[in-house]
Amino acid sequence: MKTLAISVLSFAVAPAAFAQDGLPEGSLTGRAAVESVGDRLSRVAARHGWTAEEFAAELLRDRSLHLTPAGDLFYVCRTGVEDHAGAHAWTEPLGDPGIPLDSFMSLHSRPGAPKTVYLDIDGHLSADNAWGHTIDFPAWDTDGDPASFSDDERREIIWHWLEVAEDFAVFDINVTTQDPGPEALTRVGADDETFGMRVVLTQRTDGFGDGIGGIAWRWSFNQSIDTPCFTFNKGVPKGSVTSSHEVGHTLGLKHHGLRGLEYHPGTDGTPSWGPIMGAPFSGTLLQWSDGDYDGATREADHIALITTENINRVAFVPDDHPGSDVEGTPLELGVPAAGLINDRFDTDSFRFTSDGGAYTLRVKTPVRRANLDASVRIVRADPISVVDELDPAGTTDIEAVIDLSPAGDYIFVVDGSFEQQTDGARSDYGSIGTFEISVDAAPCPADANGDGQLSPNDFNAWILAFSNGAPACDQNGDGECRPNDFNAWIRNFNAGC
Repeated sequence: MKTLAISVLSFAVAPAAFAQDGLPEGSLTGRAAVESVGDRLSRVAARHGWTAEEFAAELLRDRSLHLTPAGDLFYVCRTGVEDHAGAHAWTEPLGDPGIPLDSFMSLHSRPGAPKTVYLDIDGHLSADNAWGHTIDFPAWDTDGDPASFSDDERREIIWHWLEVAEDFAVFDINVTTQDPGPEALTRVGADDETFGMRVVLTQRTDGFGDGIGGIAWRWSFNQSIDTPCFTFNKGVPKGSVTSSHEVGHTLGLKHHGLRGLEYHPGTDGTPSWGPIMGAPFSGTLLQWSDGDYDGATREADHIALITTENINRVAFVPDDHPGSDVEGTPLELGVPAAGLINDRFDTDSFRFTSDGGAYTLRVKTPVRRANLDASVRIVRADPISVVDELDPAGTTDIEAVIDLSPAGDYIFVVDGSFEQQTDGARSDYGSIGTFEISVDAAPCPADANGDGQLSPNDFNAWILAFSNGAPACDQNGDGECRPNDFNAWIRNFNAGC
């Protein structure tokens, strides 16, 4: 992964006066912002890594970008941005996150990492920072009682953390809900490698945040003062996307729009794709992007910007598994293994010893809103030959019954993939993140009633499945329920389990 070099060596936001509308006093957008700079345009533009022409074009194009009299930039990201993926919006209740609810304020994605993203949920006194205000923001709240956290709120906070942690999983950043202290959030001197960003999850207070989904200063991740960004949007994934989006601004990222829209709203495809620096609030596959989709308003290598060495100083997580067709991390039957696709060129390989026959292979992402669209190549180890390549359409995960005959060693090579869809990604650039791989004994197809054993009762169960078009009807694996599945059922029954 390349690193982007830009001219900005350090960045410090000057404290601003606090205006009546809740935003820093004198901040301007659009043409008024360009005209306010006057003959300082080239100098201010260079400070932010742009030419004068690029800077002026950016201010004219993105009306969420505000310029202060001191030449600093912040983004005011709207709430309620409409998206094209409404049909894919999550309407089901949040399920069990698999984490005890009582741990909602002590979550860590990478304990000990030098960089921190702190999701501050229990209220924060914001003062003596670049926002120029003194406001005691209340705790994050969805039920009208900011004095306590209900189980539903704790569950949503954990899911919020899981989603943000997944967005930053490839970077050496600890996403946490536990207060890390000021030393972990502020940079003191050029030699200080331990710093980060506070994300205040809260409500609009004293006018600050009215009509806003999130707000952040650009290039503020490495500040020497605790200047937070704010997330006002609620819900998952809307709130979690907002948190990652605002942290992206503090790391220098700009918006990714679509055909004149300020924010990419997400695609209509399945899975619904969108760039994190857009507003794909109903998306199920969200990624860092370089603007390689049709209708992009700009091209920007966001992963390279995040790891800009002379500003953000964010490193990648070390690779965790070999990535070849001849060797891999041992994988045991029924024992899941975790992996991480670090970048678009990374693959993770796992070696499995087969006794011959059918197995169920699963490659799944751990969160509901994935970053990784997984594919897997199955390679026979001796002699080396590709057995199959799995990259199912319409899903980010893989679950398939595979034939690993003859007995012997096989290599599963996991990679990031992408699906061609209107206004969606055209490469695997952002298809990175965590996954879990497992191999289990294949289900017995003749066991039509699912009781774990074969008996004449399964014949009646197959007849019922045939009549109703139920999945158990399909005995030959062609994805259809037809009369020839009866002969297939007899063969499967005689073969046993």
